[in-house]
Amino acid sequence: MTLPQWHGFINPVLQVMSDGQIRRNAEIRVAVSDHTNLSDEDMAEVMSSGEARWVNRINWALFDSMKAGLLVREARGQYRISDEGLHRLSNGVKVTFQTLMEYDSYREYQKKSSLPKTLSTANPNGTEAQTPVVAESDPSEVLEQSANQLNQVVIDEIYRNLLELTPDAFERLIPFVVKALGYGTDREDNLKPTQRSGDKGIDGIVWQDALGFDRVYLQAKRYSEGNNVGAPEVQAFSGALGQFRATKGIFITTSTFTTGARAVARDTAHYTLILIDGQRLASLMFEYGVGVQVDRTVVVKKLDQDFFDSF
Repeated sequence: MTLPQWHGFINPVLQVMSDGQIRRNAEIRVAVSDHTNLSDEDMAEVMSSGEARWVNRINWALFDSMKAGLLVREARGQYRISDEGLHRLSNGVKVTFQTLMEYDSYREYQKKSSLPKTLSTANPNGTEAQTPVVAESDPSEVLEQSANQLNQVVIDEIYRNLLELTPDAFERLIPFVVKALGYGTDREDNLKPTQRSGDKGIDGIVWQDALGFDRVYLQAKRYSEGNNVGAPEVQAFSGALGQFRATKGIFITTSTFTTGARAVARDTAHYTLILIDGQRLASLMFEYGVGVQVDRTVVVKKLDQDFFDSF
């Protein structure tokens, strides 16, 4: 099944709590997950913060239902359904985000916290409409999505700059990227560009151990978009690796690889040959901090319920 959005868990939360029992957060989450038949795939989905997405969404459904008065918080992390919550369930009408917005307490909570759970609509005369439109994401997911969008902008800019490098500059860049990925040692000659004459298609070498026993051979091709690397180029690099008795090779390009080129790398039996296209290269540079710098750091804190439960 598709994992419900945060507001899709409101009704299941109230149904689980309809027996009037007091339950803790964790107990409610487990009961709701069983009630909604969440699959293993649903429960395995993780947010960038490391929190399980289904846990995050049920937590917001719990909290917002309490803010609207449909649940009562009896103690730290403990809830029971309110008379109003039971009344809503008895009507047989699904409780939704719009249901919460009918309550003054919830509207006030939205106003004070400025939580991005609603999107305003504008009337033709320029005034704001009174009926909110449900945003699919809860605040945690809005933050995650915004960060992902900003990150993708930077990755696209990295890719554009890679395309603008000269072929020589691109070849000089690649050993530094490979070292940032964890290949290489502190040897002074660790990042070694090969000479133009007699390099047999090898553009650089990175040592994986201090004595230089294990080496990674590099091939870098700065091609324009659409000028894809084909099987012959990868076969030539593979042949060069064989002449050097290499065990590892990385072929990196700013364009992409044809199906035939990927087949050559996949079918190589005597050594490992990795292909990295331009988009993946830009993503790796972003992830490992090559050619980027930190613009700002945003600290997002969450309640430590275990801390309070220990008292």
